[in-house]
Amino acid sequence: MTVSLRVTSILSTKPPQRVPTDSPSKAPPSSIDALILYHQTLTLGRSPNKTILISAIKACTLLPAFQQGIAIHAQIIKTGFHADRFLASTLVCFYSAFGHVTSAEHVFDKVNDKDTALWTTMLVGYVQNGDIDAARRLFGEMPNRDVVAWNAMLSGYSQSGMPKDAIQLFREMQIAKLRPTDVTLVSALSACSQLGCLSLGEWIHAYIERYHDIRFTSTLVNSLVHMYGKCGRLDIAYEVFLEKGSGNLESWNAMLTSFAIHGCGMSALSLFCQMMKMGLMPDRITFMAVLMACSHGGLVDHAYTCFACMSRVYGLQPRTEHYGCLVDVLSRKGLLKEANMIIEKMPVEPDSNVWGALLGGCLTHQNYELGLIAAARLLEQESYEESRLIALSNLYVMAGKHEEAVNVRKMMLEMGIKKSSGSSLIEVDGIVHEFLAGDRSHRQSVEIYSMVETIDKLMCLKA
Repeated sequence: MTVSLRVTSILSTKPPQRVPTDSPSKAPPSSIDALILYHQTLTLGRSPNKTILISAIKACTLLPAFQQGIAIHAQIIKTGFHADRFLASTLVCFYSAFGHVTSAEHVFDKVNDKDTALWTTMLVGYVQNGDIDAARRLFGEMPNRDVVAWNAMLSGYSQSGMPKDAIQLFREMQIAKLRPTDVTLVSALSACSQLGCLSLGEWIHAYIERYHDIRFTSTLVNSLVHMYGKCGRLDIAYEVFLEKGSGNLESWNAMLTSFAIHGCGMSALSLFCQMMKMGLMPDRITFMAVLMACSHGGLVDHAYTCFACMSRVYGLQPRTEHYGCLVDVLSRKGLLKEANMIIEKMPVEPDSNVWGALLGGCLTHQNYELGLIAAARLLEQESYEESRLIALSNLYVMAGKHEEAVNVRKMMLEMGIKKSSGSSLIEVDGIVHEFLAGDRSHRQSVEIYSMVETIDKLMCLKA
């Protein structure tokens, strides 16, 4: 049976029973029990001990119950435990979870005898709330750093789109002779994926194979598949997937995404069919990957089929990002009226990604009238977004409306928005080099530009 027929046959397949995932999560019974015990203690006129207070604060973090946590913090101060490092660590975690970093800092500063665990908890709080500068500053001040602290800092860099800093920190960790854990390697692999640093990713893979005390957790397997996929080694990504991750939904999603980003639409659809045969229940990420694969492969009919499958067969209501993928499929193929109809019928408000997909298709297929409508809607949502303003300016130029294009450029200048220089990355002998348009800061820039001129001359001669 062909991939096309197999995908279509999914519509008539009875899916496995789905466990509802959209219902609100209930707090663990132990959390409620901890608060009951705390209140019973107060009712009896007794002062709660440190164990009860720690359990109560943890319960407030999990429930979540912010106001209740503040009241318990007041009780902690009243009982004189505010300088206890164990209680302080729990409170720092509590305030950080609710985004109150300043309050967490106040708790942290009140403790004179800080241990490594408290330092690390404050560090994790900064990372959780996206304050990487404060995290790095605290990391530098720490008198002792355990592997948890290194992992927190490494994860912060990786999740904040700072892969160079993450890899530099990973190398510093190696110099410090600290053995990485699976958490360390997941963050390092994420940085490799962002930079396209294949050689370091391969070294990490070899390291995992060599040291058997590091388990191939599902997260680590997914990170390897994702890293090889992003670096263009789909063959190795597929080997790792088959050997280590074929029983894990997240690994299937990682492999599907790898096929998608490289435009291997039919491979992604074939893998999707295999997944159905194994009885694995797809989730929204699965369908995102499949729709993305259809988009990059120009597979309009398959995209429609998979989109219909989501709700009709698997009971998953498409979200804005799924509509964005479908609009992107149609826009890339020049089916702009159909794409616009999808947008008009969306049960939710289309976001910037949806309008951006339509605008991209209008630019490619020179539908200026519809493109201007899409651009206007984009500017309503992202009036300060550089790429959107540049796209609008280009659209005006292509439509012959040069005065309007100049006005957009003037508006960008008035708003202080400058066009970013294009950049590219290349890995040579394990080192990632980044080049910006017109940049001559690289130490070998003279040789590089000399070679570019030589290549340019050779191309002119052949032309």
